[in-house]
Amino acid sequence: MSTSYTELNLGELLKRHPELQISHTDYNINVTANFGTKLSSGDAEKMYQDFDGAGKPSTLYFHVPLCSYICHFCNYVKKYLPEDGNEEEVLENWVNLLIKESTENLHRNNWVSKARIESIYIGGGTASLLKPHHLRKLMTHIKENYYIADGCEVSLEGNPDNYQGNELAEAIEMGFNRFSIGVQSLDDQVINAVGRKHDRAMSLSAIDKLLVTEKPFNVDVIFGLPYQTPMSIAEDVRILCEKGVPTITIYRLRNADRQKMGIGNSSLWNNKRVREKMENANLFPSLEMTYTMREEILKVFLEYGYQPSPCGWWSRPDTYAEGNIPQISKNKWERYDSMIAYGPGVYGWLTGGQDTVLQTHNISDIGKYVEAMESNENPLSFGRLLEGNQAISTALGFNYKANQPIKVERYQKQFGVNLLTDTPYAEVISSLIENRLLLKVDENTLIPTLDGEALHEEIISIYFHNKIGNFTTEICNK
Repeated sequence: MSTSYTELNLGELLKRHPELQISHTDYNINVTANFGTKLSSGDAEKMYQDFDGAGKPSTLYFHVPLCSYICHFCNYVKKYLPEDGNEEEVLENWVNLLIKESTENLHRNNWVSKARIESIYIGGGTASLLKPHHLRKLMTHIKENYYIADGCEVSLEGNPDNYQGNELAEAIEMGFNRFSIGVQSLDDQVINAVGRKHDRAMSLSAIDKLLVTEKPFNVDVIFGLPYQTPMSIAEDVRILCEKGVPTITIYRLRNADRQKMGIGNSSLWNNKRVREKMENANLFPSLEMTYTMREEILKVFLEYGYQPSPCGWWSRPDTYAEGNIPQISKNKWERYDSMIAYGPGVYGWLTGGQDTVLQTHNISDIGKYVEAMESNENPLSFGRLLEGNQAISTALGFNYKANQPIKVERYQKQFGVNLLTDTPYAEVISSLIENRLLLKVDENTLIPTLDGEALHEEIISIYFHNKIGNFTTEICNK
């Protein structure tokens, strides 16, 4: 990745690239395709059955849609797990539902058990709410029914309050070898304002426990939250760097409405009345201040030698073996391998190195998902068939997000196009190079610049999805 001509302030960077200006209130961008030919559940199921995925690299995802508290910014598919004495029964029920969906998918589609699983991710929601016996049951099902590749990366997602005891040692004993933890802030006033139930001391305690494991993990941080300042968020990141956290993922608060995009739930802050009340009280930092926040964060990262891979995920050197990128990001984004996904609201895709892609979407309404599973129905809601430039634009977008080399010969082999000479790719690639958002290393290799990393979502939307995929709707409805 080139750091030449780097501009750390997003506001200044956007002035240089007015074509990438998107109002933060309209920022409903998703790097996953919201275009392509929409398929009925029946047609998508038939294509799923006919897919040739045996022996091909894949990632496996299980979505646990439960949280012991709901963050005010969260717009993913989830529901509250009340502390009413029935938690064990509810958690057990969800583990059984996920295993049932997986088992029925394995029975319907012979190739699924033969796909080479290179990465597994148990997320949510709050996957770490599951007790050790729940996780063990889920992991036993996976190990007994899937072709797990040697060195498979197995990740568990959770919150600091779920890692205060001996949970990590038990998870590692089950086979988990990577963790993701949602800290968001080390400032108790900020944490309280977003509705989280842990505090700074719990976050630091959980991080210390994770460091002891010597396993790779990432800490999620959000900037642009109420009560944050450029100096306070930079100090948070400095503490994490000094501790030696392997990967720190930074997200800018967008307040995107994923329910309108058809891929999630509305958050409390998506509510217009709530948002206006907070804006009138000046609780949200200005757009310019969020740009300064990111600039101050990046100064800390660069001081400590952290580099982004994938975009927005800043890692210490040599955290991961190949390209310093987690295996799941390599599977999902760099190589666009198939993703087999289970749970309400999940989406996945079947690629297999082919020139067409089947994107799958489960029922996002949690109650209807449960009804479908209890009625022995496939919870697959619909599919999207990506062909031609729509498939190419999605692959390019993911490759760019991975912040890994974009190999010209791969696109020639998989899609039969030359990114450097064929229309419309050559014009787009040339424009990105001229604007210093992409670096041409040699005749076969392109790589995002640090400026490109900063604007990767805008670039994916404007350059790849719009100019190559010819998808122009600003808000990505179903």
